Amino acid sequence: MIHPCVMLVRNAIELTKRAIESVLAQDIDAVIRVINNDSHDGSEQFLATQLPRVTTQTFRPGLGVSAGWNTALADVFRTWDHCLVVNNDTELLPQTYRLLLEDGGGFVTAVGVNNIEQMKWDGVIRKRPNPDFSAYLIRREVWEKVGPFDESMVLYASDADYHVRMHQAGLEAYTISIPFYHYASGTLKTATETERMQINHQADKDRERFLEKWGVKVGSAGYYELFNGDKP
Repeated sequence: MIHPCVMLVRNAIELTKRAIESVLAQDIDAVIRVINNDSHDGSEQFLATQLPRVTTQTFRPGLGVSAGWNTALADVFRTWDHCLVVNNDTELLPQTYRLLLEDGGGFVTAVGVNNIEQMKWDGVIRKRPNPDFSAYLIRREVWEKVGPFDESMVLYASDADYHVRMHQAGLEAYTISIPFYHYASGTLKTATETERMQINHQADKDRERFLEKWGVKVGSAGYYELFNGDKP
């Protein structure tokens, strides 16, 4: 059986290469649908060499994160009932996809670590109520109940928004303890100064949109009250 994965790419080609390698090395058969958001560092040419297990759709200008996820997931869920979504600045253990799938949850994630040494996992699965949107498994039933990501938040905050919406829909979203390496903010760190300023400006607008929608800031005490006072 083939299992789908979605990955958004905006430059950071060396990180993308490692991320793709780790997905294709999973101990279940995986294929990757890449949304290439206007990369200009050779990513498009590299991705073209990864057929047939990696297919790419390039957008100029880029779609952003929320619209990129929506575009890819809407397509995936026409065929499959589940999908692994990973950032292009992540590296997975070979059993990650299988274990997330075997957990059975509608929205279940691995846990990001920022040190490669922390990838030495003890094999014990522990569950905690704070999903990590850098490597998540989502099932079609969740997508159909909650709907797409809010594209009014272009790059940031739509993950927090989705978590709130899942909670309000009575759906549990959580992390299991299998680690993945996360070179956090890979796109931002590899961007030009101009691109970095544009990304940061959009991030501010996205956080303001979240505040406008929910009346609280992401990560604030009021935000946690949306989850009955418990940190998500």
